[in-house]
Amino acid sequence: MRLFYFIIAVPLLALMAWLGWWTLGRSPRDQVLARQAAFIAAVEDRDWDDVKAMLTDDYADDYGHDRESAVDDASSALKGFILLKLKTELVLIQAVPDLAMVKMKIRTEGKGVGISDMVAAHVNSINAPWFFHWHKKGRWPWDWKIVQIHNDELRVPQ
Repeated sequence: MRLFYFIIAVPLLALMAWLGWWTLGRSPRDQVLARQAAFIAAVEDRDWDDVKAMLTDDYADDYGHDRESAVDDASSALKGFILLKLKTELVLIQAVPDLAMVKMKIRTEGKGVGISDMVAAHVNSINAPWFFHWHKKGRWPWDWKIVQIHNDELRVPQ
């Protein structure tokens, strides 16, 4: 009977230790990379509630977007895609305990209708990397939120 408890206790303790490390022990760099991957996945899935949740309430960018309009415009631009895959290449990450900047190149792959081909061609014509400015708004690893997204070559039609 003691062997049974031992067999159950050891994996349970290992799992608890791993969860503790995953929650509290990862570096800011690793936390931001995990959040960046989650953000890209949410955009690919067009899960606009998740995308919106990853933006700060005071989100603002150089294109005149606030949190609501950024999500609305992204939703409009990407709604024609039936399949959407974002190919990313990490260029640089700088992270300190509560601030981070991720610089990555993004290419669009997918099939769609309407303006989807034009959107994909426009995104893929951009050679400059995208800048994602992150701020940790709480104490947990999932509290990282995007303050601003920027690309020097992006031209947003008005």
